[in-house]
Amino acid sequence: MLQRVGRWCLAAGLLLALAACDHGDVPALRERAQQAWSEVQTQYSQRADHVPPLVEAVRKKAPAEREVLDEVMAAHEEVVAIRNADGFLSEPERFRHYEEAQQRLSNALEKLYATIKRYPELTGDTALQNRLHEFQRQEDRLVVARSDLISAVRTHNEELRGFPGGWVAAVLNPKAKALTTFAQVEMEQPPVPARP
Repeated sequence: MLQRVGRWCLAAGLLLALAACDHGDVPALRERAQQAWSEVQTQYSQRADHVPPLVEAVRKKAPAEREVLDEVMAAHEEVVAIRNADGFLSEPERFRHYEEAQQRLSNALEKLYATIKRYPELTGDTALQNRLHEFQRQEDRLVVARSDLISAVRTHNEELRGFPGGWVAAVLNPKAKALTTFAQVEMEQPPVPARP
């Protein structure tokens, strides 16, 4: 009889301890990571929107650079084709494809910047230089958004693996899992395109 009462007391104590834990941390941190991901997508989308006018401005003064311009536009079109898709938080393969497409666009833009530097009529064009500076500010905002995302995901995953957050999440939401997609991406910042 005493053992049975002891077990009930232990079970009641564990339930009270579980109820006392702040079990809202993991969902709140996941929401923060999703908001950070949304900001990254917004910044990527704005970057993609700036590419065609930039390419067109270069095309007007350097039409012989068709190969570089076509490469930039091909990378841009690939990014635009997938930029609005959802599910990247839980589908590592789709996220990796998205990141690779973004990296191809960054690499193509590097070539475009190098091309612009070779043409005095482009480097002396005030309107184009203003466009390039705005584009660079967009790239800087993207770096900040990615940094915020990495921080939010890291915090979420640490809470989910830690005590008591991980245990509470396992009991209250057994489907909760680490946002491993982002752990597979390099934790350092992506290569920043050279300043135009």
